[in-house]
Amino acid sequence: MSKIAKTPKRKHMPYRDNVACVVFNSQGRVFVGKRNSGKAAQKINIDKSVWQFPQGGIDIGEQPLDAAKRELYEETSIKSISLIGVISDWIYYDIPDEALGVALKGKFRGQRQKWFAFLFEGSESEINVIAPANGKHKSEFSTWRWEKLEKTPELIVPFKRDAYLQVVKNFSDIAKKLHNKTAIKNARIVKLKKNNIPLWVELRRALWSKYSRKYHQVECEKLLKKDDYAAFGLFDGDILVGFAEVSERIDNENLDRESIAWLEGIYISPDYRRKGFGKKLLKKCEKWAKKRQLKQLGSDIDIENEHSISAHN
Repeated sequence: MSKIAKTPKRKHMPYRDNVACVVFNSQGRVFVGKRNSGKAAQKINIDKSVWQFPQGGIDIGEQPLDAAKRELYEETSIKSISLIGVISDWIYYDIPDEALGVALKGKFRGQRQKWFAFLFEGSESEINVIAPANGKHKSEFSTWRWEKLEKTPELIVPFKRDAYLQVVKNFSDIAKKLHNKTAIKNARIVKLKKNNIPLWVELRRALWSKYSRKYHQVECEKLLKKDDYAAFGLFDGDILVGFAEVSERIDNENLDRESIAWLEGIYISPDYRRKGFGKKLLKKCEKWAKKRQLKQLGSDIDIENEHSISAHN
């Protein structure tokens, strides 16, 4: 008669001490690796395509930070890092019942993790998940990529999701600061051209939503042909994240009916607001107006548009 395997009682099992690493690049994206499927993953039918952060156990007598740097190198070959964040409390997760006695060498109910945030300061050629640590350690990942921090809870197995949500909450400010710093550094303002119309149309629709995409498409094509009209785009890399449109108009309120420059519209994507980009776009419009010997730059607002009123104050 065959013996029936007994599942260990969870309450009598300890948590394994573990470290985990969130490695940020200069743009605020984080390293995630596509996990190789092991016996425990097969036991509980985990999706083989799961992506996660580098992590590993703490050796006896080893300090958590030393363990984090060691595990990171052993799984990814990454060494060029600086510490930029630590979660002071341990974060716990339990493995599913069906994995008890199989996962974590069958000795633990789950893991308690100390989380560290590092800034990657090397070249991507340094990263090697296929033969990590010069091939001295077994590959934990089949491939890797840079990902948005807030997306990572969607990529991890369900029983670790709450832990990842806590990590996102603790390290989200780091992601924002790095992204904002890069955005400011890489931002450029140039006059919009025909090949910019598709991106320009989408931002125009965000500003003037009552008009259709087709309307804006036709309007942009017309405006680019006008001598008394200009549109300037704010770019982060190849992505258009803001624009300002300026024209030459007759000032009907002036007795001499002089021509003035008129700000037709200005829009900046939410992530790029309150960083001085609006002022830089206006400077471009002013420069355009001065070249045309226009002495004033005017604009108007919808009395119900609180954002526009705030920008004018």
